[in-house]
Formats: sequence, structure tokens, C-alpha cells
Amino acid sequence: MGTFFRRLTLFALVPFAVAIITLLAADGRTDPYYLRFTTPRQSSLILGSSRPAQGIRPQVLDSVLRAHGKEVRSFNYGFALGYSNYGGSYLNSILRKLDPKATDGVFVLAVDPWGVADTHSPGSKAPGKAGGSFIATMKCVNMDPNIEYLLTVYDQPLLSILFPDRNSPGGRMLLHEDGWLEVEVPMLPAEVEKRTQAKLKEYRTQRLPGAAISPVRTSYLALTIDTLQKHGTVLLVRLPVDPRMLALEDSFAPHFNKLMKAVASSKGVEYLDFSEEGSSWAYTDGNHLTPESGAGVTAVIAEHLAKVMDGTQQ
Repeated sequence: MGTFFRRLTLFALVPFAVAIITLLAADGRTDPYYLRFTTPRQSSLILGSSRPAQGIRPQVLDSVLRAHGKEVRSFNYGFALGYSNYGGSYLNSILRKLDPKATDGVFVLAVDPWGVADTHSPGSKAPGKAGGSFIATMKCVNMDPNIEYLLTVYDQPLLSILFPDRNSPGGRMLLHEDGWLEVEVPMLPAEVEKRTQAKLKEYRTQRLPGAAISPVRTSYLALTIDTLQKHGTVLLVRLPVDPRMLALEDSFAPHFNKLMKAVASSKGVEYLDFSEEGSSWAYTDGNHLTPESGAGVTAVIAEHLAKVMDGTQQ
């Protein structure tokens, strides 16, 4: 009988041990979002969609600000359209991630027409086990390992964490501990153009139909600024994109820059606009900056932030 119970205990412990090992093995290769929910509360945040998630690099931002005597440790809490459009769900998640004691943080809010727009396109809804956007349902955003995320949001078999497929789209992404999402793709001109055409088609057919700037989302952007100004310096940034992508945005939101300038002015913050510099930077797909261009744009943002923090920006 003693042998039987020992074997039963062993068989019970093996699955438990495998589960624990699997949870602990989840890392920056698990998916494009997981690590953002395993880090502590943060005092400085980069916010917005996948454009800043891939295009604004916290390490570069912090390094340039440090050279100006500003000690900042920023964290990229940008996700993707359909997940982190400005609204109540995203603001609540930001508040869960933000250190409530922060008083001298920096907050870079990346804006573009899609992030404050509503669309009735059937392709615009974010997927996920929880239904709709997991940003609205995730309660624990500072837990390691994050069991809530792995059980309710992660949409692959848990054992795939132990045996990742490096050839899958997710396998070409590395989410860094500071929240920056690095995407590894071939950069031959023909490959870049192929991805750019696919991205333009996606936006033209899935996002553009019915798209319109939402007064509600714009109000939530303003509320997000109000909330974060209590904790430090806020900067609005419109990142550059391929000129063809900008033309799509201008087709439904031609006065977007004027609107953002009005929002920024009403809140007493700066608006840094890169939209006319689209041809000066490189992209993986016409929509997302390459790591190298992301570093360059981030450095410009940091230099601007340093002037704002010093009160010398005109």
C-alpha cells in the first residue's frame, strides 16, 4: 500500500512540476505582450499602438535623457490597434501599471488617427480567449509568472512555451524586459515592399471603411493626459510612417494634426509631429519603424523631452 501511495504521489507531482516549469519558462519569445504583464509598476511609460511598441525604445530614451542629467527608467506599454486604442479600458490598464507614487516620470503618448478612431470593419476587433480586448479584462498586470494571462489570454497550448516555433510569426518577435518589441524580418527591398503592400491592403480593406475620428476616444486621450500630468511630463508624438500609409490616414482624418495640436494646447503639453518625415526613416512594413530607425526617432523624442523638462522648448 505504501508503494502504491508513493507512486500515486509521484504521478500527481509530475504534471504539477511540468506546469510550474512551463509557467516559469514563459519569456520574451512567448508572445508579443506577455512580459509587459510580468514587470512591476512603472513610473515612466510609452503608450499607444504597435507603432510605438516597436518604434520607441526605452533604453535609447533613458540614455539620451541621462546625458541631459535626467534619471528616467521608462517602460513601453504600447500594444496594438484593437487592444490599446485610447479609451476607458486602456486607461484603466495604464493605472494598474503606473506607480501611484510617481511624481517625476515621463510619459510619451504616441497618437495617430487609428488610435482615436472608431471603425465598424469586421476585421477591426481584437481577438483573444477572453473575448474582445484582453486589455479590458486583465486585472493582474504586475505578476511574474502571470497565470491570469497564460490561462485566459495566451491562445497557444501551454507546452508551446517550452518548444517555441521559431519559424512562426511570433517566433520572429522578441519582447524585451523594458517592453520594447523587436521584430526580426528580412530587410531585402523586395521583401519590405511585399510586406508594405500587404499592410496597405490590410488598412485599406479592413480599417479604412467606416473609420472616423471618435469624440469619445479623443476625450479619453485628453483624460489620459490629465491623469498622467499628475505624475510627470507628458509628450504627444505622431510617429513617421511610409508616405503611402500617411495618405490613407489623411483620407479619413485630414485635420488630425490640427486636432492633436488643439488637444495638446488645451492641456499645456507639447505635440511632436514626425508625419512629414516619412521618407527619412526606414520601416519593416510601411507602418512600423525598423529597430535602427526606431532608435533614431527615439533619440529625437528624448532630446525634445529634455528641452520640455528644462522649460526651454519654444
